[in-house]
This record gives sequence, structure tokens and C-alpha cells, in this order.
Amino acid sequence: MNILFVTDLYPLEDNHKGIPKTIENFALALKDLGHSIFVLRADLVFNTLLRGRKIYPQGEYFHNGIKIINKNFLLPSYFGLDFLKKENFDVIISHMPSGTLCAAKIKEKFRKPHIAILHSSDIEVMEKYKIYFSSALKKALNSADSIGARSHWIKEKFKDKEVFLLPSGIKKEDVISKDKAIEKFKNTHPLKIACVSSFIKRKNVAVLIDAINNIKDIDIELKIFGTGRGEKKLKKRASGAKIYFMGQIEKNEVLKNLRDSHMFILPSIKETFGLSYLEALASGCITLCSKSSGMDGWIKDSCNGFIIEPNAKNIENTIRKVYSLNIDELTQISQNGINLAQELEYYKCAQIYLENIKKIL
Repeated sequence: MNILFVTDLYPLEDNHKGIPKTIENFALALKDLGHSIFVLRADLVFNTLLRGRKIYPQGEYFHNGIKIINKNFLLPSYFGLDFLKKENFDVIISHMPSGTLCAAKIKEKFRKPHIAILHSSDIEVMEKYKIYFSSALKKALNSADSIGARSHWIKEKFKDKEVFLLPSGIKKEDVISKDKAIEKFKNTHPLKIACVSSFIKRKNVAVLIDAINNIKDIDIELKIFGTGRGEKKLKKRASGAKIYFMGQIEKNEVLKNLRDSHMFILPSIKETFGLSYLEALASGCITLCSKSSGMDGWIKDSCNGFIIEPNAKNIENTIRKVYSLNIDELTQISQNGINLAQELEYYKCAQIYLENIKKIL
């Protein structure tokens, strides 16, 4: 099958600043399953500038074996799509609002079926930009042949539509053995906590730092992996506690640190899914996820992780609760988290795409 991905959230190079690997992972998994993948990186220029990202020259790129056409659009009218005539594709899959707006134009022009995948950004556009973008996006979604949501809480926002769930997946080799998970809970002094995040406001890293600062009677070591504009302020806020800013490091090093950590906390607000949650579960960490965000719905409170209100007091109380558990209770929650990670396996999640493509072809 020939599949066209349309999105502005696709990397053109390794460590492409501000671009997560989530959508690329889906594309690579489908490629591994024997399908031909082509990407139109429909980059709306003013949106890229607003987010402080680099504008790349238009043209043809190849990254990790996938052909990408980078097309810069000044306006969301998405004129100039005739070059797609020479591309053979059976179905269009869009991610992010600009991708879905562009994909709707492609569907109309070339009469190809379109699957639109919803992120938190789609909700933000509909709620905040009502003059043009909200109505345009609703129209594009209404014209789509199928709609997927990246998480339970996003699906819940679209009760009036038939929406399938499309979680991220993790590779089998990235899942820790249960024996190794048990081993790390034999010693919780210090209690090792990890956070993997950029420093944008909605990630709420400041709230996590405040919670750690409030706990004086437990020996805690917090490592924060990531970078961002607010790093200096966060470091100042963390002064006096055992909080270490590790910077942006390679994925393998992050996983190594997660496997050595007892807990993972990301108190994000309106997180689309949060691949770092899944990586933490796969590493055997007791994982804390914000209510109505990210992996809430897959993570069940006190079963395979904890669901928290994203405020300092609730985070502090949950850390104390986890610290009070005995080794059997800790390892049971950890192993339930590992089981969840195994259910959300990389190629299993890619198959969800294929099942829904078959329904509309």
C-alpha cells in the first residue's frame, strides 16, 4: 500500500529541534511492515515562526529511508499541490491541524481517502482560533473518511464523531525484564525520580520542582532530561534540592536512566499522549500522569501507575504514598506498567492504522 503522511510535525534530520519522533515512528513502523511511505511536510510558515522553529528550504529530503517533500505555505489555502500528481498514493493520513487542513485539500483535488489523526493542538485550534481556523478545521474533519485520536481524553472531546484510538507504541527491545525491575526496588534510598520534558509552560516542570522542594523528610534525587527557554528560571527554583538538569541526551541514555529510576513524573497539562510515559512504564518506573491528559485511560490509578492532579500538593502526596509502599506493592505496580507497555507494542499500534485504512478503501 502507498501511504501519504501530511503533517508539519515530521523531522527532516536527527534531533530536529522542537519536533518529536512520534509521527516518524508510525511511518517507520508501517514501512517495516512492507508499505510504501511518502511524507508531505506541509509547513505553515507563520505557525513555525510562532513556535520558534527553524524554517527549512523547500524541496525533497530523505530521512531514515523515507522520502519527504518539505513545502512552505504562507497561507492555509495550500495552493500549489499539483506536484502530487506524480506521486502514487492510495490513502492520506494527516496529523496536526495544518496537516489536516492541507490533507482535506488533497482529498478534494485527487479524490483519495483521508484519515485525520487528532492531537491536543486540534482542540486548541478549535477553542482559541474561532475566526477562521476553527470552522476550517471542523470542515476538514467532517470531510475525512475516518478520524483517530491519540489518547482517551482527546477522543472524549469528540463524542459526536466516530473516533478510533491510536496510541504510540514501544519496541520490544526497549521493555525492561521484570526481574530487573524488581531488583531496582530493593533500595529506594535515595528515591530516584525522573522527568523527561521540554520546558514549555504546559509541561508544568515548575510544579514538579515545587513538590520536590516541599519534601524535606525523604531522600529524593530528581533528574530532569530536556531543555528549553525557561531553564535558568527552573534551575533557580530548584536551588537547594537534589535536582539535576541533565540536558538533551540521546534516547538510549534516557532509557538507561529510566531503568535506574524508581519513579517517573510528568505533570503535563493537555499532553497529547506522551511517549516518555510509555518509555517510563517500559523501564519499570512507577509512573505519574496528569488527570485528563496523556496516558490517562491506559494508566489506571494505583494499578499500573498513578493519576495526579497537576499541582505541587497532589504530586507531593502521591510521592509520599509511593514511598510508603512495601517492595511487593511497588514491584506489582511496576510489573503491571510493564504489562501495559508490552500491550502497546510498536507494530501492534501500527496495525491500528492498517485496520482503519482497510475499512475505508
